[in-house]
Amino acid sequence: DFKEAIKHFTEAISHDPTDHVFFSNRSACYASLEQYEKALEDGSECVKLKPDWPKGYTRKGLAEYWLKKYDDAVETYKAGLKLAPEDATLKEGLAKASDAKYDIPSHSGGGGMFGKFDPAALATAAIKNPKLKEYMQDK
Repeated sequence: DFKEAIKHFTEAISHDPTDHVFFSNRSACYASLEQYEKALEDGSECVKLKPDWPKGYTRKGLAEYWLKKYDDAVETYKAGLKLAPEDATLKEGLAKASDAKYDIPSHSGGGGMFGKFDPAALATAAIKNPKLKEYMQDK
């Protein structure tokens, strides 16, 4: 129960507001409840408290993504990848946020934290992307 967990993490934060893990976990709970503004607040605080912890960037980037702050999400995921270049979640987040800027459908195999792949929409979305538009023209 995410609402119950939020209460417990809030209580824990009141006892130790310097523990980045409490903010990370509460951010995940808020995101699970689609309360992305609150998820972003906690994800940001997590990164502020522990800037060398990659998972904080996944929390912050995910909230930014769902708030359609794609440029911010891209920068957040890039910052996390500087710390953990092989982190699959950060890589996926960066790809999703980059694609979302141009309205390109997800390219993961399905599910994940971002939704399902829609191959039928890919060509239409690619035409909207100025980087791909020239390749989509018949010559």
